[in-house]
Amino acid sequence: MRCLFVCADDFLWRLAGDLGDARLAPLWLVEPPGLRARIHERGGEALAGRLDREALYRRAFRSGHEPVLVAVDRARQARVIAAIRRVAPTAPLVVLGDSATEAEPLVALPPAALATGALEAALERATTRARVQRLRAHFAPAERVLILMQDDPDPDAIASALALKTLLGRSKSAATIATFGTITRPENRAMTRILDIDVQQVKPRAIEEYDMVALVDAQPAFFEETLGEIDLVIDHHPEETPVRAHLKDIRPSYGATATILTEYLRAADVKIRERLATALLYGIKADTQHLERGTTRRDMEAFAFVHALANHNALRRIERPDLPDAALDVLARGLERRRLVASVMFVHLGAVAYPELVAQFADFLLQVEGAEWSVVSGRVNGELHVSVRNVGYIRGAGDVVREAFGELGGAGGHRSMAKAVVRLRDWRAAGLPIGEREMGEAITSRFLAALRGGRG
Repeated sequence: MRCLFVCADDFLWRLAGDLGDARLAPLWLVEPPGLRARIHERGGEALAGRLDREALYRRAFRSGHEPVLVAVDRARQARVIAAIRRVAPTAPLVVLGDSATEAEPLVALPPAALATGALEAALERATTRARVQRLRAHFAPAERVLILMQDDPDPDAIASALALKTLLGRSKSAATIATFGTITRPENRAMTRILDIDVQQVKPRAIEEYDMVALVDAQPAFFEETLGEIDLVIDHHPEETPVRAHLKDIRPSYGATATILTEYLRAADVKIRERLATALLYGIKADTQHLERGTTRRDMEAFAFVHALANHNALRRIERPDLPDAALDVLARGLERRRLVASVMFVHLGAVAYPELVAQFADFLLQVEGAEWSVVSGRVNGELHVSVRNVGYIRGAGDVVREAFGELGGAGGHRSMAKAVVRLRDWRAAGLPIGEREMGEAITSRFLAALRGGRG
């Protein structure tokens, strides 16, 4: 992390040398030229000049958004901060001391906390707080905000939408959580019912009725519809097509978008009530498979934080919804058709009621002995859905799925999970068979060829 360390003497320089935090890449801003020379001699980067003058900071900042640690005596603190603000008004600031002289987005860090390794966390919190300030300022003029999710939103999307609405401090009439599609999976319907989360189904033309639009756990390219001007995108999926939005925060390394929103809420000191904590906990659990898939330290920290605040009785009711007989019939049909080929478990389900069943069975069938991959497919409302899972330490699932099905429709994903959605008319137009057995064989052939490095 590139950051600026502002200090009048060598106290912080000596202390940072003892801490040896290799994850930080500070540019030291100091006053004594001799100290700048010593920092250079030891391989550091430094500038020297008056800390309360703008000229020094005009040389130091690149983007104007680098986090800054200010370590000066309290008497000079206000003048130094004022000089920084004139050059970089939105730069995240951390002040070394028991308290800061200015309101948000400053973060105060007691000197004793440096010895506990809290410096990086404080700089990251200040960066997140500054991002929240920009986000709130952008949406402040809007009377009506649309928070839009994918067509069949999952728990991560629903929780993230509720979190964003809370972060913006919006009432039900001032911010609408919506989808163009419907919520089909029983667990997700139970989530909205038990946690009283109002998700509305809207038509694409309804976007014109809103002053601003935010996407959570989704990107404009995920929609068939043209969305027009987007104000905000927060997502953890890879950015396959460059995202155009006034503000965006896309972090493919994160296991869940709910983790990003949890960081936002914590950095802004927003009280996370039980209902929201339960939603965020379920969103993180669902997208990381109980912290076992694509999980980072940030996901675990967010999980631990909301876990202590959540209603676990409500969560158990959400995770064990009624399963319709039709779903059991689909599962039975799939188990009869299973094939294990070269450590890949293939199942073609035929017609299914909703696409989440395909993903559910892909998760389930990865447990089969000898399976390093599961590839489950099914037909849903004129589309072929293919869900892919792997054990996580072999070739990336997203790469293989794009190679196998990318030319036919939407395809991609993460290292251990991916999916493809192909319209059946496009499948037929490519000369591929539509009989259930033949379709299953074609999926098997294309996937194995892609897994081996090419479809020939």
